[in-house]
Amino acid sequence: MKILAIDTSTASGSIALLEDNQLIAETTTHIQKTHAERLLPSIKNLFDTIGARIEEVDGFALTTGPGSFTGLRIGLSTIKGLAWSLNKPVVGVSTLEAMAMNIPYADKPICPVLDARKKEVYAGIYKFQDAECSCIMPDTAISPTALIERIQEPTIFIGDGIQVFKSQISNLKSQILIAPPHLWPIKASNIGLLAWEKFKSGLVDKPDIIRLNYLRPSEAEIKKTVSGKS
Repeated sequence: MKILAIDTSTASGSIALLEDNQLIAETTTHIQKTHAERLLPSIKNLFDTIGARIEEVDGFALTTGPGSFTGLRIGLSTIKGLAWSLNKPVVGVSTLEAMAMNIPYADKPICPVLDARKKEVYAGIYKFQDAECSCIMPDTAISPTALIERIQEPTIFIGDGIQVFKSQISNLKSQILIAPPHLWPIKASNIGLLAWEKFKSGLVDKPDIIRLNYLRPSEAEIKKTVSGKS
């Protein structure tokens, strides 16, 4: 089964093509262009580079959140369009679980964190056993202080959300280990691997059903709610 996986949840972008659980090609970039500008050209370039056609894809996968609201919407609309036109299934995976997959053989819990702004981070806690990932703390929007209070054992933190509360964790080195920055970007190949397990289990969506998981309302939704009450 050929799977095209993408991530547009952060400033970085990643695209990968897999055959079952084997990587065929992958690109990950961090450049000053919006996902709207670079996503479709990047997908075309990946297929051109390996001499393949997008019609060969059997299923699509993407991160459905949390992350940048705009980036997630761009990714979803792109994948929806491709999946709809080719009549192929779609699988969504957690942005944070995909990030945890960057260090799959860690013997400690992994806490992926993304900057959620408003003095919060998006975070979850995951643990690997025999290369299988399980969720210890579900993805949530949380204050750094509240997150630190939930850490009960030495835990590896990964992701740009570390910058939000770096000063708070500087004195907690016995409990909080920080993964090096080169491991922070989300890799589409990990999204594809997570999606492959879902495809095998039949946990797929139709393009018109899949939804994003923002974890909290957008600014527009908040303003709409406030204006509705006034």
